[in-house]
Amino acid sequence: MGTFSALNVLVLGLLAGWLWYSGLKARELGTRVAAETCRRQGLQLLDGTVALRRLRPARSPGGWLTLQRTYQFEYSEDHNNRLRGFIIITAARVEVVGLAPPTAPEFSPERSDTPRLDS
Repeated sequence: MGTFSALNVLVLGLLAGWLWYSGLKARELGTRVAAETCRRQGLQLLDGTVALRRLRPARSPGGWLTLQRTYQFEYSEDHNNRLRGFIIITAARVEVVGLAPPTAPEFSPERSDTPRLDS
């Protein structure tokens, strides 16, 4: 009975180690993709990292059961705002990168080209 429980502990330890290591690799990939996306779009990646928002089982393109991770990151268009983006990674493959819609210029009623209702 002692050998069986020792084997279970070993298998669980290996599984936990694999999960931890694959999570580190996926996070590194997510951080690189977020930085490159921000650089290409002329945005500033804030905090220089991504945060895990969701972890779920999924099927790889080959049909194998794997993990899908959704990472969230924050970026700025003009150094005055914080917007959120996300990256979905299945196995070691980037599936989707999403950014918030660009912010519209703020409405200013004092502008001279804005029609006024009271005149």
